[in-house]
Amino acid sequence: MQYPVQGQWATILTVEEWSAIRAVFDSRKGYFIGRDMKIVKPHQPDYRDHTYMLSGILRCGRTRPDGTLCNTPLRVNRKKDAGHHTYTCLSKSQGGCGGVSRRGDMVDEYVSEAVLAKLEEAAFTASAKQSSWEREEELEEVKSRLDELTRQWNAGNISNDLFFKLAPGLEQETARLRAEAAGFAASVELRQSRASTDVAEIRRRWYLPEAEGGFPISTKRTYIREALHAVIMYPAGQGQKIFNPDLLQPVWREE
Repeated sequence: MQYPVQGQWATILTVEEWSAIRAVFDSRKGYFIGRDMKIVKPHQPDYRDHTYMLSGILRCGRTRPDGTLCNTPLRVNRKKDAGHHTYTCLSKSQGGCGGVSRRGDMVDEYVSEAVLAKLEEAAFTASAKQSSWEREEELEEVKSRLDELTRQWNAGNISNDLFFKLAPGLEQETARLRAEAAGFAASVELRQSRASTDVAEIRRRWYLPEAEGGFPISTKRTYIREALHAVIMYPAGQGQKIFNPDLLQPVWREE
């Protein structure tokens, strides 16, 4: 709950009046307001989409005098004459340290590639899971028994009655296991194809303009949030202008 700040001068509002106005504003938070000043409907979840990809995800990695990290979420600065944005730690008066700043477009590209590589790795791992059929040995054993039975019959060691009594069952079992093996191989191939296509499509749309079917910032942030807790940005050093990706530490979520 917020309380009014009482100064040492003549008041404009009483505490009761201030509280009444505050209550009106609080009741309208998260809603669209019509021209008649009445509440219309709630905002959509993505009503206030972030303008920049890593706002609130990047955190300051500068070490404080007590040995702890600053860990302040970085803000975005954009100068009129600059062709890019900058991620910067808040000033000390705002709760940060003001000691970390980095060119935003390069940071965005590095984190994007790290997340896309993580998605590709996960897709490859998923497609590789159980790529070998677990009943392969059983099929080989049935085939071996049928081959041995046939050899014994051809050599005259077993009668026609015994051979034609045992062979059909082994042949049917062989055919059944072969069909199962073919179905498993087809499902593995389909899973691998889908995984490869899905990630390739994500990568393709990641860098496309939104007007051409590219992902909006909100979608990219969703992928990043699913992969990462945060990205810690360490100081680059006084006057250092060369982008060093080693000074960015992704904090991955456990799989």
